[in-house]
Amino acid sequence: MTFKTFAASIAALCLSAAACAEAAPAIDVSTVAAQPKDTGLGAGWNTRATFMEIFVRSYQDSNGDGIGDFNGLTARLDYLKGLGVTGIWLMPIHPSADKDHNYAVSDYRAINPDFGTMADFERFLAEAHKRGIGVIIDYVINHSANDNPIFLDAARSTSSHYRDWYIFADTDPKWQGFSWGPWRQNKVGGGYFYGLFDDQMPDFNLKNPKALAYHADNFRFWLNKGVDGFRIDAVTMLVENGPTAYMDQPENLEILKHLNAVVKSYGNRYLICEASEQPALYAGEACTNSFAFGTQKEIKDSAKSGHLSEKLAAVLSSEKRPLMPLVLQSHDSYVGDRLIHEFAGNEGACRVAAAISILASDTPFSYYGEEIGMANNGKYDDPGLRAPMSWDASAGHGFTTASKPYRPYAVNAATHTVAAQAGVKDSLLEYYRALYLARQNHPVLADGQFTLLSKAGDDHLIFARQKDGAQARVLINLTGAPKTLSMAGTGAWTSALDTTQLTARSGTVVVSLAPHGVAAYVQVK
Repeated sequence: MTFKTFAASIAALCLSAAACAEAAPAIDVSTVAAQPKDTGLGAGWNTRATFMEIFVRSYQDSNGDGIGDFNGLTARLDYLKGLGVTGIWLMPIHPSADKDHNYAVSDYRAINPDFGTMADFERFLAEAHKRGIGVIIDYVINHSANDNPIFLDAARSTSSHYRDWYIFADTDPKWQGFSWGPWRQNKVGGGYFYGLFDDQMPDFNLKNPKALAYHADNFRFWLNKGVDGFRIDAVTMLVENGPTAYMDQPENLEILKHLNAVVKSYGNRYLICEASEQPALYAGEACTNSFAFGTQKEIKDSAKSGHLSEKLAAVLSSEKRPLMPLVLQSHDSYVGDRLIHEFAGNEGACRVAAAISILASDTPFSYYGEEIGMANNGKYDDPGLRAPMSWDASAGHGFTTASKPYRPYAVNAATHTVAAQAGVKDSLLEYYRALYLARQNHPVLADGQFTLLSKAGDDHLIFARQKDGAQARVLINLTGAPKTLSMAGTGAWTSALDTTQLTARSGTVVVSLAPHGVAAYVQVK
């Protein structure tokens, strides 16, 4: 199928994948009609939210089984609201073959029983909305689990109605993958199937309009429940066109435009994609937002070296900056270790990195535990980055009453906790709270027009924002020594982070910054 033909088939698609089904597998694959509902979030929420990425399994256990769940997360919503979080990104919440991270989805329209019931999720969603917090969920479109009933049906027989929802071959085509071959033995029906990531994760054939329509129906299923959007996983690898052509294929953009149209049809919803190789390619019409992957290294390097990196300056000056949220860490080790390790315990450098990512993004994302300097659990790998949240210094660290959690705690769980830092002046937690609330209290800091005022190589970072007559200046000392900076301006300026006020003299405002100090001043005319 040519790219032109593929694009035309997507544009003409009006029926769901289930519409022609002759024999449905043992999960819901029915057509889903759009039924938009008002979530109560303010207009424009989706352009200036402050997000926290949360792994439900590791956030709060409510029933003592050592595993986080939705009732536990609901109980922590007041903490998140008080912190200044206005958006939650949930890692996959569906039943999953991997029994851990949930990126091998067994049923796209169900809740992982480890996390509770659908009613528990719906209550969590309603309570989040009551607090002005939007919720987006991770969506894995590239592949399903190998125990997903749709795949099992397809794998059993060449005559299965779902056979061409996946990619099969009689013999191993010997294509290249990452550092391994992507073709896996089909142990159900013989031959091979394409699974780029793992033999547990067979890739969908997203060139098939019926398979894509099924995913669009799944989007509507969750949007109808009031979910506020999606983070789409691994969009770089959606389509395969040959032995080495599996990254950033042109069809990817058409697939994502189709799904984004579904999201946009609901209004005030949000879509962001994980495009690890060419994130700017997907920012805009295809995904709306795309994480600025690669920039996390430039932020960290700038904070470590004390000089603004050339690449970071370029990203901040890019016209796509508003569409590409900065991120410092996540559940994936390729993004980097927990910040406290990256900076060898230097919380000053952590603060500099946090200020850049939060105040220079229109829709910033932080990873749970980042706000308290939470460490990994002794291993720098994906599981090690997903340790249970450190709430307090009790035996279960406030996460569980079980004698043993499903995974070991962070190595600094005895010292770096919410309880130890809440209300403590100058703690890392209160610093994050100040940054988040500054965005809420001063909209110009959230999504005002952005202008970089520093240049590559500077030992400081200064940028301006303006919106609806309001002006803002953010000044960041990248070094470990005190520094005095000046900015052009007239009249009085009020700090968005504390109670300081400054007045311009002769068209200049002078700001004194502590080592790794950060200042944000606003002026409303």
